[in-house]
Amino acid sequence: MTRKLIYCDTIADYRGILASPGAILIDGYEVIAVGLPEEIGTTGVHPIRVHGLVTPPFVNVHSHLDLSGIGIQPPENSFVSWIENTIAPIRKTSSENEMHAATQRGIELSLAGGTAMVGDIASTVAVAKQVRESVLGGVSFVEVFGLGSRETLAIDAINAMPCEFGISPHAPYSCGSEVFRKAFESGKPIATHLAELPEEFEATMKHVGSLVEFSKKIGAWNDQVKKWDNNPIDTIVGHLDQRKLIAAHLNYIEDHHLELLANTNITVAYCPRASAYFGHKNHRYEEMLSCGVSVALGTDSLICLDTPDRISVLDEMRFLFQQGCTDPSVLLNMATVNGAAALGVNPSLLTLERGSVAGLLLMVSQAESTFDQVMQSNDKPTWLLPLLSKKQVF
Repeated sequence: MTRKLIYCDTIADYRGILASPGAILIDGYEVIAVGLPEEIGTTGVHPIRVHGLVTPPFVNVHSHLDLSGIGIQPPENSFVSWIENTIAPIRKTSSENEMHAATQRGIELSLAGGTAMVGDIASTVAVAKQVRESVLGGVSFVEVFGLGSRETLAIDAINAMPCEFGISPHAPYSCGSEVFRKAFESGKPIATHLAELPEEFEATMKHVGSLVEFSKKIGAWNDQVKKWDNNPIDTIVGHLDQRKLIAAHLNYIEDHHLELLANTNITVAYCPRASAYFGHKNHRYEEMLSCGVSVALGTDSLICLDTPDRISVLDEMRFLFQQGCTDPSVLLNMATVNGAAALGVNPSLLTLERGSVAGLLLMVSQAESTFDQVMQSNDKPTWLLPLLSKKQVF
């Protein structure tokens, strides 16, 4: 028989705490009923008792799995020095086999973190193909770069992109606005880095600052680079025209952007630990949520995390919980259904409502396994119900 009855300490999904103690009646990967043990009963099935918090698996809406090879690295003095000293050597010297191994490690660490789906930013089509062929659901976005006279090369890459992949114009300071417009017109899923750095605005609108100097140093800058007329957020929203976009970070926004973002199909991919790693403070995700902006959670790369044995938005939830965001429904909403919707996957697969579920996670703390206790712990989750392959569910 595939029908199982699971008793546990606490059950939670995007709606918050559903029952404590809790019971889940499941048939294969179909949720039949969820509630208090006395509500579900035991008729016709032998209960399985576990100690811990049970949730659906997670969605990591912004990852760089091919940067998992060197592991966690200390922060640099600036973003540009981090690019020069940490990222550039990887991109310049890594062989195809090394990139494959780094990506595979990222996939394995994501599974260890209870991840069902990713919005992965791939440096090459080969990396995107590797992630897509893994058990992880979601979208692989192939990154493109193009400023000034190099915009044509980026647009050619967009036009030639295989239909199974998304596109990631890297950022406004590394792609002209025409690249963004062509990406949106392609009809493919789109992700980008946006308003990540304060230097982004002086680079795009004034053509000064450390990002411009770095671009010149590596030969990416040329005399055909055009200034952006407005804040890149405003310009990109103007190109979007209600198309979907995953915008990573949004660390630096103006007040009017809250309403502007709320009236779009943008999902903000907030990466709390990455923001802390680079010294960004006071992210406005709570204001965004209050205004109706969709906010999901991402991890960025393993390089800027503090959990060498996993890549998981569970730890992003813990970071925010310990910063004062204690509402389980807020945290789980960002960690599951918001990310799934942004990636074009049925969000119900990441819930404990009646119907199909992508898997089940069990989380245990040393004390009583309430949601609060799990948020204060540092243990990784385990798969109570293994992740289905995407051929079966995604």
